[in-house]
Amino acid sequence: MVVSSLNLQESEFICLSLAINKLFDKQEKDWGYFRIKKEEDFYSLYLPYLPSLKLYQKPNYQIYKLYWRSYVPELNDKSEKPDIYVRKKSKNVYDKKNPKIAKKQRIYEIMYQYANYTEINLINKIITELIREKIIASLSEIPENEMTPLVLIAQDV
Repeated sequence: MVVSSLNLQESEFICLSLAINKLFDKQEKDWGYFRIKKEEDFYSLYLPYLPSLKLYQKPNYQIYKLYWRSYVPELNDKSEKPDIYVRKKSKNVYDKKNPKIAKKQRIYEIMYQYANYTEINLINKIITELIREKIIASLSEIPENEMTPLVLIAQDV
């Protein structure tokens, strides 16, 4: 039986996706290829041959910060810019027919940094899509005075 390399890569990505899901569910995992460990306010995903991925999530919010670091970053240090993070904004959108009527629109921007490693860029794409899906799933009923929220993914420069 011949197995193409594409299928092997897909199966590796499935394992990686499962590990990333466990990371976001904050489940520690100390066996297998990908390991997850709690360190202070962070959950860390350890990947062979790459820096570890540190996840911080504000309690009860869909605001995430992820760092590719071999050490635990300081959250209050502005020089420690996250590699992936979510910005939440809101703006008023005025009705074209009646400019006095405005509806609020929430905007979630999932920002990621370009990395020199191809592997990290691939993992960043998987993570940003997962965050996007989690935010969309968390948006239940939209109040009458609001528009449908936007969830955007963009590269931070």
